[in-house]
Amino acid sequence: MRFMLVNQERPRHGASCSACARPLGSSYVRHVSKQERYCDYDCYRRYQQTAMGMLWPYQSSLEAVTVLAAISSWSLMMQMGALSRSLTEAYLRAHDLLTAEAEGGDG
Repeated sequence: MRFMLVNQERPRHGASCSACARPLGSSYVRHVSKQERYCDYDCYRRYQQTAMGMLWPYQSSLEAVTVLAAISSWSLMMQMGALSRSLTEAYLRAHDLLTAEAEGGDG
């Protein structure tokens, strides 16, 4: 259960709606785990949809897949760039050693 409807019980201290800040009447909706109060179910639902939209801003699954694919591609590109840089540095060090050895052995 995510919420419960409270009937005929005014909240203490003149509480207001967590979504729209209107004063609560004798009937209101209360979120069970967060203890937040809303003036009615519609206000609760709108607030929950807005909160979920902030957590996951992508409206369609295609948009979400596209973003995740772009992130994965960027991550792979960064890893490949680091690998190629390391391999190039290793090749150049080995080349320098071979060149120094060849020059020292001829003389």
